[in-house]
Amino acid sequence: MPRSLKCPTCNAPLEISDADQQIDVCEFCGNSILLSPNDHRDEPDGLPGGLLEQARNLQKIKQMAQSGNMIEAIKLFRSTFGVGLKEAKDAVEGLASRRPVVFTQVSTQSYVQPVQPAYGMYAAPPSVRRRSTFSPMIAIVTVLAVVVGIGIFGVSTFVSVISRTVKNTANVANRGTGSNGGSNEPNGLATEIFRFGGEGIGAGKFKDNRTVAIDGDGNVFSADYTGKAIQKFDSDGKFLTQWDLTDNMPILKVAADKKGHVYLLRSSSLTIFDSATGKIIRTIPGTNYRHLTTSANGSLYALTYSNTVLKLDENGKVLSKTGNLIEQINFEVRDLQKIAADGSGNLYAADSSGRSLLKFSPDGKFLFRFDSGGGKAGSAGFFGDIAIDNAGKGRVYAANGFTVFVYDVEGSFIGSFTAPQTFGLTVDDKGALWTASRPFIVKYEIGKIEK
Repeated sequence: MPRSLKCPTCNAPLEISDADQQIDVCEFCGNSILLSPNDHRDEPDGLPGGLLEQARNLQKIKQMAQSGNMIEAIKLFRSTFGVGLKEAKDAVEGLASRRPVVFTQVSTQSYVQPVQPAYGMYAAPPSVRRRSTFSPMIAIVTVLAVVVGIGIFGVSTFVSVISRTVKNTANVANRGTGSNGGSNEPNGLATEIFRFGGEGIGAGKFKDNRTVAIDGDGNVFSADYTGKAIQKFDSDGKFLTQWDLTDNMPILKVAADKKGHVYLLRSSSLTIFDSATGKIIRTIPGTNYRHLTTSANGSLYALTYSNTVLKLDENGKVLSKTGNLIEQINFEVRDLQKIAADGSGNLYAADSSGRSLLKFSPDGKFLFRFDSGGGKAGSAGFFGDIAIDNAGKGRVYAANGFTVFVYDVEGSFIGSFTAPQTFGLTVDDKGALWTASRPFIVKYEIGKIEK
């Protein structure tokens, strides 16, 4: 029997009908939602079927809008959500142009407004404000529980996220936020060297940073998801400067090479900066890039929405292009979401289901599939980022917002460690792992694994 839920990020009604489904991708904000077994149970007795009806009507509205039947789509939207003509028109036009939307109310009479998709699972909406009297991690849990929990009929998806986040962030909440707040994992896999940043607005602070990059001089770059500046730090975490941006379009990725360039990827543009001065070298509008990465030899790669990978020069010019990477694969793979590249030009890609972490040759030939869950039941979940260590250890890192998974370049699972709110990864020249663990940047030393 179909089950109605609400997306924990945009609050859109969703319909879950597959009893074995583990991850659902919200069509309206692009977020991936990890489902628990409770999410497949029938609706509790006595609850109205409004959410399920809304979910089905949204599908009809989306189909009508994208086929050009705008008048009927607007009418159905108004009758479904009880909103005015302007609100319905704006929302339907957003759906017609395939822009993500967010549901800004949690009652069964909701309305929507256009926004950009979240980057990773359970991403806190930018409008959420956390109290400074709480630790940052606990504040995320508290505010989201209040905002999303009110008016929802016991949505077990979000309840499971809350309980899991509380468990995983307990150690971080009790640690100091200074540069010496390190900790050792019990299995000896990861040692936190230091962290910097922290909750706040202004120089050296973050609220929602999900990406991190390091240039050839060891400088560290990061930015809030909807921030208006890229912040620059030295290799010790000292704030150096920030480069102001002209708007607050969501930042999908910040990358850097060893040739003096920093790359800023947004939903429809790629901007290239001089890493020393922050001067804009070039802006390329109209891109359809989903993700971006640089390799140890300085090459730049872009993943497109058609599952192809472009090799670019430092000015963003296309040098080569693969075919559709997943068309050659004889098992189910959803759209590719993240990529990384090693020094030899081999490509690593993660799909939206979290089941598939794949390796391809430089020309795009499929080589093999990683066991993303490390031999455990189920998958690792949606990966917020992946990164390659080319400093001699030959490791592949992937983060799902709760945990960092470690593999070798031949696909063998090495281990994992807890890293709450980690959505961005990069590796420096000495093999240290740096993470964007909002609202911090964290440096880890990854030790030798004892077999």
